[in-house]
Amino acid sequence: MQEMATRDHDAAFEAIPDRARQVLQGAIDAHVHAAPDPYAERRMDSRDLVQMAHASGMAGLVLKSHEYPTQPLAMALEQETPGFRVHGAMSLDQGNGGINPEAVEISMRIGATVVWMPTFDSAMSRSRGMGGREFTYPPVAVVDELGVLLPAVHEVLDVIQSYDRVLASGHLSGDETLTLMEESRRRGIRSIITHGSFWIPIEVQQQVARAGGYIEHCAIGVQRENGDEVAADIFRQVREVGAEHVVLSTDLGQANNPDPPVGFGLWIERFLMAGFSAEDVSCMVRQNPTDLLG
Repeated sequence: MQEMATRDHDAAFEAIPDRARQVLQGAIDAHVHAAPDPYAERRMDSRDLVQMAHASGMAGLVLKSHEYPTQPLAMALEQETPGFRVHGAMSLDQGNGGINPEAVEISMRIGATVVWMPTFDSAMSRSRGMGGREFTYPPVAVVDELGVLLPAVHEVLDVIQSYDRVLASGHLSGDETLTLMEESRRRGIRSIITHGSFWIPIEVQQQVARAGGYIEHCAIGVQRENGDEVAADIFRQVREVGAEHVVLSTDLGQANNPDPPVGFGLWIERFLMAGFSAEDVSCMVRQNPTDLLG
């Protein structure tokens, strides 16, 4: 069975040009999905994802769910895959109790690396109809009516800071993201803007980058009919912010999109084709995520 899986992997990786496969070696996908998922059909389950990423030569990944903490699953899969790092994480959506400092504390205690602020349950995400389902409960707020971070958000930041882990902005608006990132950088928390190219103004990206935060750009953005236009806009944003401040990830795992490790290799190839040097792309898929995740 393992030999068959390896042959299947080898065939899939043939879609990635050699130069991109070289850069993929040692890369870390800081944002990727797999089954089980309570609402969405996924391309593969978490074990298959880790095995395929390991077979590709990648060094690690961050296993993300919108609905449940992934650290127990990440720990088990990492023990099965010597030499490969599987980071656990959680999103502060309603499935995890929203802005829930105690839940974050529990995940941190057992080794989780990343905490996303609300994703599909954020007000911004709801306003755009994201999530692919009807919601019967209100959005999860992170700021009050004056745009000030809620006390519970500060408690979550206290926990992340005390464990020296990573904060990701989730699906917050540009204003909410800037407010959150300013506070996280003031505290010295390692932090990253999620989906920088989707809705975060370039001025906010630059401001966060100057303060030491990272900006994420995901391959999922180009998996659509206008993918070339989206890619061109991302290339522009990366150049304006600087590759030293950018993390490239995939956010893949959807049933109708490529296998995430293959999608990562093709994402790398797009940047090489756009004129980015192998050194700059390597920085964005190896060094920066390594520094971010510790």
